[in-house]
Amino acid sequence: MSSVLLSLRGKQSESEVCSSMESSDCSVQAEHSLGYGKETVNDGTAINYEVCFNGPDDEADPEDIARRLSMYRKYYIAVLITVTSMVITMISSCWTFVSPHIIEKFHVSREVSVLGIMLYVFGLAFGPLFLSPISELYGRRATFIFSLTLSIVWQCLTTWSRTLTGVMFGRFLSGFFGSSFLSVAGGAISDIFLKSQITVPMSLYTTAAMMGPSLGPIISGALYTVDFRWTFVTFIIASGVCLVAIVVTIPETYRPLLLINKARRFRKETGDDRYFAPLEVTRRETSFLSAALLSSRRPFMLLFRDPMMAVLCFYTGLELAIIYLYFVAFPYIYQTLYRFTVMQSACMYIGLMVGMILATPTSVLIQRRYEAKVAQNGGVSVPEMRFDPLFYGAILSPVGLMIFAWTLYSHVHWIGSMIGSALFGAGVLYVFIGIFNYTVDAYRRYAASGMACNSFVRCVMAGVFPLFGLQMYEGMGINWASFLIAMCTLAMVPVPFLFKRYGAYLRSRSPYAWDE
Repeated sequence: MSSVLLSLRGKQSESEVCSSMESSDCSVQAEHSLGYGKETVNDGTAINYEVCFNGPDDEADPEDIARRLSMYRKYYIAVLITVTSMVITMISSCWTFVSPHIIEKFHVSREVSVLGIMLYVFGLAFGPLFLSPISELYGRRATFIFSLTLSIVWQCLTTWSRTLTGVMFGRFLSGFFGSSFLSVAGGAISDIFLKSQITVPMSLYTTAAMMGPSLGPIISGALYTVDFRWTFVTFIIASGVCLVAIVVTIPETYRPLLLINKARRFRKETGDDRYFAPLEVTRRETSFLSAALLSSRRPFMLLFRDPMMAVLCFYTGLELAIIYLYFVAFPYIYQTLYRFTVMQSACMYIGLMVGMILATPTSVLIQRRYEAKVAQNGGVSVPEMRFDPLFYGAILSPVGLMIFAWTLYSHVHWIGSMIGSALFGAGVLYVFIGIFNYTVDAYRRYAASGMACNSFVRCVMAGVFPLFGLQMYEGMGINWASFLIAMCTLAMVPVPFLFKRYGAYLRSRSPYAWDE
């Protein structure tokens, strides 16, 4: 009882109970709606019945496990979530060398077989609109377990369905439910790391999520000579291992949900049912349907009412769409020019992966440069300071694609095109880091909606590009088609320079940007 009173006494005002906008612990002042309010005890101290965490080192907060975990445990959780995210993205691109088997088995055209990539990526686009409200109402752990279980179920349909309709339906729904590891995973990592610690784990997460599409074709290429179902079975096993590890070893990290546990303990220890957590009120007052409608509406409002957000979403969408276009173009390019086998063609995706891996460690230097700029500005952070990686990506992407385009000749060694793809891979990573960091910083109050908006746009674009990619390469020729793609990225080069100069003005005109 004494620990309860000590943790609740001395809160003289609502501003003291919920003093920080950035805190997710006490973001809702709900005692008035419940009629709880405050009560005065004998010594004149006011008690507020809305529970909060007192701090990471307070022994009265055993429920605040996210702040009490060791650094090793935090990194274990981040790595497991990152690996699962990579598996989900690998499933999207493993279709590259499964597609010929689908054409042969179901006697369909090449264009129809490409739907296997498109539908999975569309599932990744639409899934967060449904799964994000689940995580906000019932926590990260429940969302991960629920979504990954259903993703595995629909992967089984894709694997053993006797009809093409079943295969495609399974692809869409396995991507739909697997999307939680692209939309919710970042929030789970930010739950357990402080702002000063989060740069490295988030960079690893971003890199792994982008590397997954490059690894998928390599695995499906290695299994090309056996029954195509073995490719899907491999990923079912990988997903199953990740699911078991999540169930056994990952605790709940969502702080509003952890507060519910604290409120329950208070009610049990004191016998007073007036103690409550904000999320309990939210659950009573908000239906899942209304939460889902709000979650799905705001990203579209951001997209259509904020031109700056629309341009940034299109930029990331273009970069990812080019990567997915290469899943249908690489086999054609390297088998046509160099007479590569399936496995040799699959290994050419290593260039993209190597570029991303080499660029990842520089994120630490980018963070230090950002901190130095903040210090030079009197400790005041400006969102446009986050654009540094985007400058690098804006230059590396078209340079890499130009090298790729004009080294694609049968008399030129294939290593030239691989170097070009590696530079492009590094550029893609920098573009994503710069835009993601800016979105979270400039749209702090609506950061989740901003990221959902970005995820939707880039996944839709990534799903559409493979539909016409091969026809474009056949019609224009390998070099000119690659050059056209390079010119598209070249047209985006002015974006970071313009936003660096006019970003503050554009944010001031935005109904969603937040500036303290």
